[in-house]
Amino acid sequence: MIKILIGAIVSLGSVFIVIACLYFFFYPSKGILRIKELEQIKQTFSDNQKGAKRFIIGGSDVLYSFNTEKMNQELTIPTVNLGTNVGLGLGYLVDYGKKLAKPGDKIIACLAYSLYYNPPYHIFSFEYYRMFDKKKLTRFSVPAFIYYAIANLRYNFSYVQREFVIGESGCYLDVTGSQLAKEKEKALYFPENFNVTNSIRQLEEFKSYCLSHGIELYITYPSTLGFESYRNSHYLERLTSYLTENYQVIGKPEDYFVPLNHIFNSVYHINEVGQNFRTSRLINYLREKEKLYVSE
Repeated sequence: MIKILIGAIVSLGSVFIVIACLYFFFYPSKGILRIKELEQIKQTFSDNQKGAKRFIIGGSDVLYSFNTEKMNQELTIPTVNLGTNVGLGLGYLVDYGKKLAKPGDKIIACLAYSLYYNPPYHIFSFEYYRMFDKKKLTRFSVPAFIYYAIANLRYNFSYVQREFVIGESGCYLDVTGSQLAKEKEKALYFPENFNVTNSIRQLEEFKSYCLSHGIELYITYPSTLGFESYRNSHYLERLTSYLTENYQVIGKPEDYFVPLNHIFNSVYHINEVGQNFRTSRLINYLREKEKLYVSE
């Protein structure tokens, strides 16, 4: 009886290992395939542009916030929207910027606040590397490897893809109305104290990379639903001071705290009303700074 039980356990263990291996090597995550599709759209547009380009890098909030189609109608330097997903981590996002930017280009990094304190290679970069670049999985410690593998497994089987109009330059278009669930209408989490994290070190390395490669780097803040508590946030105050002292910065956090009627389905995802407002502000800033106009 004991031998039969042991045999059954061994058999089940073997089946589990086979299934785990098949999943690890062959399962196509729909969420990551979507990110890959977005990257291909953005790279195709970038490759088709001549001369200097402007890139806006960040998570999905960048997809919603900046109408780069409108920017390309009103400014002379073509702009590519490199927004993808905050869950990739800041390290992945700046690596992506390095991949596309060339000497003479400009980069605006619009970074969701969590990117500054979360790991530089986060949950979805793990899944991206599992599918497309397994050698980079060595960036993760054993505990992180196990945690992200399990977390992505759960995410993959609950993923639902929304369909949006995507412009040639990589932005979302025609995102109308507001679908913010009441339980999501809450303030963002901020750490009690500001510290130079591994992600911020990655940003500092990226700044050095840009300087040495003739790429102009700017930092700006994300559009997000405003809450009164943000105005007394010690973390935001210290983050703002750090960025202002070390980078070329566009605006202040409070410039981009938006009302509820600008929000689509997340405190970081703005609708067409919010997008038009944010895009127009950036166009006006760039016109003033760079004196760029399209001849009528």
